[in-house]
Amino acid sequence: ETQRPYYREDDSNPQGDPSAANKEYLLNSKKPLLLINRSSTKDFPVCPSLELCPSDWLYFQRKCYYLSESEASWNSSQSFCSLHNASLLVIENHFMVKITKQDPWIGLYKRNEDFFWVNGKPLDNELIEVKGSGNCAYLESKGVSVSGCYLTRKWVCSLNISLA
Repeated sequence: ETQRPYYREDDSNPQGDPSAANKEYLLNSKKPLLLINRSSTKDFPVCPSLELCPSDWLYFQRKCYYLSESEASWNSSQSFCSLHNASLLVIENHFMVKITKQDPWIGLYKRNEDFFWVNGKPLDNELIEVKGSGNCAYLESKGVSVSGCYLTRKWVCSLNISLA
């Protein structure tokens, strides 16, 4: 059965079955919800006849995403992404990746009293509210939180794709 994008009214009342095990959700500001089953990504949108992403990465809106199976510290996670010419996920334009029951590291960290993305840009407090105490950020079901960078979590890498 092909899984197709479907839309939901708001973040608190999804349509369909968002709690199913091993599914990941990609959301954007128009609130489409794409179901991705990690065990079978053959139906994930890809460019025809082009292998744009490395093996085990997913293509979505001109970017490749890596959703880790293992856990690591924030620094080790960023190092893994860097080895693939990518970075931990930077959230832009209300784009969020929500991975069920995994709370993965993203590319946001605290320096002094301010938060910065791994690309050097400061956090837009209008876009994201960060909860918790710590220096390294991760996604959770209700947004972005921070904890100690030494803790181990799954992570999400993001790789920009150039079609030129």
